[in-house]
Amino acid sequence: MAETKELSDREIYRAYLDNTRKSEELQCEIMKGAREGEDPCSLLVKACRAISAMTGSEVFTQQVERSLRAVYGESLDVKIPLEMELKETEARLERIRKSETETDESDLREAMHNAVRSHEAKVRQLREKLDKQAGESEGK
Repeated sequence: MAETKELSDREIYRAYLDNTRKSEELQCEIMKGAREGEDPCSLLVKACRAISAMTGSEVFTQQVERSLRAVYGESLDVKIPLEMELKETEARLERIRKSETETDESDLREAMHNAVRSHEAKVRQLREKLDKQAGESEGK
């Protein structure tokens, strides 16, 4: 019994050290990014990731990223949140496509096929927004 607790304590301490390292790396990236004029939205996401590493909770970062994508990306067409959503949607699309080819169950394959079509439409929509935004930036 004591051996199990000791192992658990080691795992907790290892996770603490990993999170501390991640937080310190992110703090360095934030400072460097601020000096080099990195997009404030990217810096905010890194700051949230550092906070999540320090607290051991990813929920905070997930909530902020979701809000950034919704408000700044979808509503205000800000580039970085749109790119974040595009990357996330493309990754999901690839996972669904892979699962679609690997399943033998026709009802699951049909559901996955519908999800693929939906994700492809979302990818097109996001790319169009980014292209439109790029065109408007060039016209200024």
